[in-house]
Amino acid sequence: MLSIGLTLLSLGGWVGGTMKKINKVFFLLISKKKTLKQKGNLALAYIQFIARSSYLLSYPVKMRLDPSNYCNIHCELCPTGTKAEGRTQGFMSFSTFKKIVDECGAYLWEIGLFNWGEPLLNKEIFKMVKYAKGRKIDVNISTNLNYFNDDICVKLIESGLNKLIISLHGASQESVTRYQKGCNFQSVIKNMEKIVSMRERLESKTPFIQWRFLVNRYNENEIEKAMELSKNLKVDKLELGQFRCDMGKEILLTKEEQHKNVEHWLPKNKKISRHVYPKVEGKEVKNICKLMWFESNIHPNGSISPCCAVWDEQFDFGNINVSSFRKIWNGEKYKNARMISSRNRVAVEREKGHVCNICIKNGGLFT
Repeated sequence: MLSIGLTLLSLGGWVGGTMKKINKVFFLLISKKKTLKQKGNLALAYIQFIARSSYLLSYPVKMRLDPSNYCNIHCELCPTGTKAEGRTQGFMSFSTFKKIVDECGAYLWEIGLFNWGEPLLNKEIFKMVKYAKGRKIDVNISTNLNYFNDDICVKLIESGLNKLIISLHGASQESVTRYQKGCNFQSVIKNMEKIVSMRERLESKTPFIQWRFLVNRYNENEIEKAMELSKNLKVDKLELGQFRCDMGKEILLTKEEQHKNVEHWLPKNKKISRHVYPKVEGKEVKNICKLMWFESNIHPNGSISPCCAVWDEQFDFGNINVSSFRKIWNGEKYKNARMISSRNRVAVEREKGHVCNICIKNGGLFT
């Protein structure tokens, strides 16, 4: 195992570009918290990524399994919040979740139980967390924390959840509801307090509590207030994220179109804006999207997307309830995605309507 780690160290600079990433891979491989299968799968995934393999012997290292694409609030630039068409709505059943974990769980490092909706609305969410934790898989949840009670609070701690991300984009009711329509700022703050208090009472080190604050024009003046509030709440981290355009359309828009779509939301401080771009004609994205080798995204009905940014179901690669994950993972759509990400000219020309081709042409979100 040490020899594998040293091999990855020697290649990691080329793959990741920084010593920090190299060290992270090495320490993951010597972690005592993961199994030999999980470590071996991670090493194999990196080797196949370096080789730009289109057919993979490895499974994903991470998965995002969406428990619910229903939501109890209405975010202005979220397709769920705006009731956009194009994606079947529902709750992921435990049987679908179990089918995925039973096939892939021995190799997975992490599962994100969230994407297009509010995961706590799924009544089987903590059953899912416990089942994954039994396979030594790290599990994270992102929530708006508006649907909450004492029972949920206890289960958040007792389930073994690794990380809880709380999306609250502002430090006042006024700024929050500019974007998160229906969000009750004071309720979310009180719910954060309850979780921190319950974690202390149960003497638990988990979950790690992260307040996600996406900076926009209407809350950028509240950053210092949020910093102070996060300290008082004793949350583990305040994440100041960059605001994105309409997430259901993002990969289908050029950078200029993305900017126009979100322009009136952008913070005045351009240093913290994701969508301020110099106009460069003919500029080509040269970095490789790594997601096709390391991650997969599965919706509540079992439909599989190449990444979390794909809203339209027409671009999906298959359905776990119809076929095995392995068959879809090495099916033509996934193999073409890897060739497109590797800038294979034949695949790029042949698969012009492939969602990865569209994404890369428009600037590539994950490259």
